Amino acid sequence: MTFSVLWPPKRVEYAGNDDSCVVRIDDGRHRVLLTGDIEMNAERRLVSMGREALAADLLQIPHHGSKTSSTGPFIRAVNPRYALASTGRYNPWRLPSAAVIARYRKGGHKWVDTVQSGQVSVRFFNESLQVRRYREQLSPFWYHQWFGVKRDSE
Repeated sequence: MTFSVLWPPKRVEYAGNDDSCVVRIDDGRHRVLLTGDIEMNAERRLVSMGREALAADLLQIPHHGSKTSSTGPFIRAVNPRYALASTGRYNPWRLPSAAVIARYRKGGHKWVDTVQSGQVSVRFFNESLQVRRYREQLSPFWYHQWFGVKRDSE
């Protein structure tokens, strides 16, 4: 298994969102890209540094799905099968942004978020990966519909 730190290019004294660590995890069969809170500027620079390094099966989407991130060129460079958003339910920023969700879905990427699904687990197998959603698959109680939990996040 290889862990590659793709970003930031250098240490800074006062780190902002665009100074978040971007780490690629690669086991030779599957790739995962963890992006922290990077925004458009960091995404552009990452794409210009080399699109092939960004390709991943699973993307932890930048900045919790903020409209300041997930640009079209970045999404196309990563081209994830699954786009995973880690966001708190009823968060004051209303993340993930509806425009960001639409961007991923329009590209044919399977959208999964912790707002709808709660805990998300990913299992990796030789030839495949399996995304498990707590609310829909592991604990799909009938009364969840009262609280806005959909049966499927995709």
